[in-house]
Amino acid sequence: MRIQEFNHIDTSCPRTRAETCQCESVDRLTEDSNTVVAQCILEHSDAVKGTILLIQAPGTATLIKGTITGLTPGLHGFHIHEFGDMTDGCKSMGGHYNPDNVEHGDITQGHVGDLGNITADESGTAKFTIEAKRVELIGSRSVIGRGFVVHSDEDDLGKGGDEESKKTGNAGDRLACGVIVARSEEITEAHGGEHSTTGRSMTKGEKSKREKNVKGMKKDKAGFKKRYGKDAEAVMYATATKQAMK
Repeated sequence: MRIQEFNHIDTSCPRTRAETCQCESVDRLTEDSNTVVAQCILEHSDAVKGTILLIQAPGTATLIKGTITGLTPGLHGFHIHEFGDMTDGCKSMGGHYNPDNVEHGDITQGHVGDLGNITADESGTAKFTIEAKRVELIGSRSVIGRGFVVHSDEDDLGKGGDEESKKTGNAGDRLACGVIVARSEEITEAHGGEHSTTGRSMTKGEKSKREKNVKGMKKDKAGFKKRYGKDAEAVMYATATKQAMK
């Protein structure tokens, strides 16, 4: 019996811990796509609810846009965790996604999953847009299949001066969590034409142009909503990115 236990090899999925692993199909999806859109619906809380969209085109940073309600006013730690495993609620999602095996920090350094804090207003609502340069939806380090967690307290960004700060930022309890899932394999612009990028990063001018394009698209927000439903805003940003990089 002891020999069998010693020789046991964990064959579960490294992203979701499921017995059946679909990482290869996730890698194929993201590597073959021009733009990848993913989403996360927060669960395991009666009070805290939220929807998060992630968008990445090749050669660009991942945009993370979301709205979370039911929070206490103020700052709340917000992270991507290692596993999309909610078999034991948010507890089973593991630690922060940390493929580089470094100490906890902020969005520019530290764990890849360290996204800093989101701010809830007096009504308990946090609306945010994060440009996460180290978070990937494309390739072997794609976070699709992993999970988001929002915490009860402020993340000290690794500056708390104790060991827990170096691991979790002393961000407190896990209030709500959800698995990151792919929403579509390919984003098509409003006129039906497909776009591609050159695989380079956006310039400052292109980012400015993208924001202007999005602002113009929002004038037809109802049309986008009718055609793309919940993906409307994601389509706007993906399309605007492609147009800005022409």
